[in-house]
Amino acid sequence: MKLTDKPIVGILIGALLPIICLAIFLPLVAYGKGYDSVADCISHFQRFGVLYKIVSLSLMPNAGLFFWGTRQNRLSLARGVLAMCLLYGVAILAIYFV
Repeated sequence: MKLTDKPIVGILIGALLPIICLAIFLPLVAYGKGYDSVADCISHFQRFGVLYKIVSLSLMPNAGLFFWGTRQNRLSLARGVLAMCLLYGVAILAIYFV
């Protein structure tokens, strides 16, 4: 078993990759649209009900990593990434209903 073919590696990467994507995307949108801060941008997204959609889009790199793991026969890595996608799905539902 390769080092990258462990479920814990998939869980860690699957947890960090969406956060990194949001950390890159939100400042670009916030300062590109003229918001004073990222927090203002997040509150604007939440007020108009699109925050859960943006968090959902941040999971797209996880989908790519999952498919790469299955194609490379690193199924334990893919299983860890899929587990984190499901946990993010629960968090997205919580954001949607709150």
